[in-house]
Amino acid sequence: MSSPPLYADLSQYYDVLCANIDYREQCEFALRANKIWGNGGKKYLDLACGSGSLLTHFANADFTCSGLDISAEMLKLAQIRCPTAQLICADMKELITAEPQDLISCFLYSTHYCASIPAIQQTFAKVFAALAPGGLFCFDAVDKDSIANDEGHVHALNHNGGELRFQTRWHYSGHGDAMDLHIHIHETQQQQQFHYQDRHRMTAININVLKQMLEDAGFSVVILEHDFGRLTEWQGASGNVIFCANKFLGEINPFT
Repeated sequence: MSSPPLYADLSQYYDVLCANIDYREQCEFALRANKIWGNGGKKYLDLACGSGSLLTHFANADFTCSGLDISAEMLKLAQIRCPTAQLICADMKELITAEPQDLISCFLYSTHYCASIPAIQQTFAKVFAALAPGGLFCFDAVDKDSIANDEGHVHALNHNGGELRFQTRWHYSGHGDAMDLHIHIHETQQQQQFHYQDRHRMTAININVLKQMLEDAGFSVVILEHDFGRLTEWQGASGNVIFCANKFLGEINPFT
């Protein structure tokens, strides 16, 4: 049978797929970064907010929250989870905010969902425009030359009285700017089996190219190791990083 698109018809699986993600840790990371490199303000926007799990932690920290996602189905879940948030259904490269934001995040490698290098550049320009002076943009990214093309992450768990097995993996051909995210879900319920699969085209890019694009957009940039538990300057070897980009004219020291 044909497989429906995961992030629309199967959005109810999203929280199960993301059950091992520590959103509280992501929030605490962004709060620390905001104090060090941001303006300390409390207007927050989550790009590719999904079902709103991260928004709830910022709302609990007394931030005025907004979320953007391209999926209306996801935003329905986010509205239930975080009813005080202002939600926007749009592609992130079309971002427009009613008022300047102090902190914008885009975690779970979601900037790679931009359809092309120019779309990433447009997104960075939109984020820069949406930030208040001294505002901070935090997001994680993977270097295209470090993608393993292996089986990715495979999880199996009990779900609604049945068994749910899912696999997520990236594939990059080694050439060009296109990579794919493959998602496979196999569910067993009362001796019935259901199989869903989805493929998302993503943009592959190098870390240093992303840094240059951010600087071209006007940002001052710090690159950190991909560790939400602490702020550690990137040593240049690993392929997974977190960017902290400040709307500030001038160089910023990673740990002052």
